[in-house]
Amino acid sequence: MQKVNRQELNRRFTEVFQLLVEKEEIVKSDRSKSKTAFAQKLGTKGHIIDLYLQGKRQITYEQAKLLCSFYKINEAFMFQGVGKPFGVQRIPDSEEKLAMALGINFSPNILFTNVEAFASNTIGVDLLEENERFHIPGVNGDLVAFNINGDSMSPTILAGDMVICKPLEDHHEMVDNEIYAVVANQSVWVKRVQKCFDRYHKWSHLKLISDNHIEFDPFIIEIEEVTKLLKVTRRLTGLN
Repeated sequence: MQKVNRQELNRRFTEVFQLLVEKEEIVKSDRSKSKTAFAQKLGTKGHIIDLYLQGKRQITYEQAKLLCSFYKINEAFMFQGVGKPFGVQRIPDSEEKLAMALGINFSPNILFTNVEAFASNTIGVDLLEENERFHIPGVNGDLVAFNINGDSMSPTILAGDMVICKPLEDHHEMVDNEIYAVVANQSVWVKRVQKCFDRYHKWSHLKLISDNHIEFDPFIIEIEEVTKLLKVTRRLTGLN
C-alpha cells in the first residue's frame, strides 16, 4: 500500500470538505447531501467526520479513496498534495496496477490492528476506523493481522512477527494442535490448541500449548469464555 502521511492526508481532507460545502455538495438542510449522508458514503458516521475536521482523529486511506471516487477528487492532490483538488486523476498502487493488468479484483482485505484493540469484545466501528487495511497478492478473505509480543511460540513464531488470522465462523471448525488466536477475557493468546471434554463428552475447555514449552506451561480455559477464535494462516517476519 502506498505510504501516505496521515496528518497531511487529513489536512487535505479538511480542505476538500470545506470546498464541497462551498460547492453545495454538502448541505446541512438537505437530507441527501447532509454530513450524515456524506459520512455514509465513506462508510462511517457524522460524529467521526467531526473528529477528522477537528484533527482529533485522522481519515483512513480507504475512506480517502472513497471520497475521491464519489466526489471526483484528484487523487494526486489528495494523497500527494500535487495539483488541484477537483478532477479525477487516479494513482493506483504498484501492486494494484499489476492486479488490474492481470484482471484481478484488488481489495485491501486484511485489517491490521493492535492486540489491545483486538482483545475488545467486538470488532466495532471504532476499531475499523482507527486501523489500516492492506493486501497481499494471493491472500483472500476478510482477515485480521497483528504483531506478536513475547517468545512463547518460539521458534515457530517470534516476537515482532506479524500473524494473519482467519476468523472461524463456528468454533467447531477448530482442528486440534494447529495454531489459533484465542480471544477470551479481553486477552489474546496465540497458541496451539486442543479440545478438552467433560465427563459427558461435551466440549467444555481449550488447552492452550506454547511451542516454547520449556519456558511456558500449557493452561486450560473454558470454551464459554472464548469470544473469538481465529486460525493463524500466515506469519510475516523481518518487518522491523
